[in-house]
Amino acid sequence: MRMAWHSFTRNWRATLAALLTAAALTAFLLVYSDNIRRSEVELRNAYETVPVEAYLTGISEAQQPSFNETLINGILASGFVCSAQMAAQCQVNLGDVLRAMDTIEMAAALSEFKSSIEWLEGYDETLFAGREAVCIVPRGTQAALGDELRLSMRTRRSAVLTLKVVGLYGGGYYCPLACLRDFYGENGMTLSYCGLEMELCNTRELNEFKAQMKELKLDGGMTRLVVNDALLIAITTQLQQHIRLLNTLLPFLFAFAAAIGFVLSFLLLRGRRREAAVMRSLGAKRGRVFGTLLLETGLQAACGAALGTLAAYLIAGGAAVSAPHIALVLACYLVGGAMAVLRLLRGNVLRLMAAKE
Repeated sequence: MRMAWHSFTRNWRATLAALLTAAALTAFLLVYSDNIRRSEVELRNAYETVPVEAYLTGISEAQQPSFNETLINGILASGFVCSAQMAAQCQVNLGDVLRAMDTIEMAAALSEFKSSIEWLEGYDETLFAGREAVCIVPRGTQAALGDELRLSMRTRRSAVLTLKVVGLYGGGYYCPLACLRDFYGENGMTLSYCGLEMELCNTRELNEFKAQMKELKLDGGMTRLVVNDALLIAITTQLQQHIRLLNTLLPFLFAFAAAIGFVLSFLLLRGRRREAAVMRSLGAKRGRVFGTLLLETGLQAACGAALGTLAAYLIAGGAAVSAPHIALVLACYLVGGAMAVLRLLRGNVLRLMAAKE
């Protein structure tokens, strides 16, 4: 240890060169590895924050989808739906259509012109989230705010739905979805849905969701699933390609660090061949000479790694400082140094003594 430390401080030019090289390698590899980590964080954030919406549609724009509660339950049970809004409709009286929704956004026209709706005092668009027997009716009807409206189902005339008029609008009959669902359940009727819009979660496994929807036969037929994931795919594909490229190059960079350690140690130890030969001629065993020279290389690598870590911290912040990566840089550097020392000790002592510097 004493001999290694004496040589470390005595050969200051060689030591400085080794320190700066080790520091540069350490800083570069730490910042490079931190770039991979940051890209992985960005990828994870993209999956968590980029919205992915899905909805059911008919076979064409003119064909409205029609599906039952069983299909809805199958979709919601997939584990990929974090929120959903639905709509149903049925024919009443002499051909009018009653639309039932759990949010006003399910009717585009009603949502766009909701400021023009005339409300009964105490009611607003939040009525669709409840199950009260209330409705919005066209202004052209004879009904006024507060009246009761009796609507008979065309599929079963004996089933009459009584709703309180709480809103007047330019056109169409609207009521809460829960209200219509309760009415159909009480009368033993099957409700047919015409709209389902969802916001998806767990989007990293979106292909699994699509496979489950394929099992529900939503990739063809009269009702089909549309997933708006183009933005997510564009962002994540670019990030994944970037991460893949960085991870592919990382092993080569560590191998390069080992090669630099070998070349630097070889060049620094080349001028000390006679010193090593003198140590061996004085009775020092190969193992002791090897340990002394390698310890000196280790001191250079450790001090250089400390300087490189400080540089990486100043460049990229504390998150860039990774103990495993620092240890890996040191290991690669020391492997190269060990190979150089072994090569030096492989020579004949007398030949080394006679060699010119």
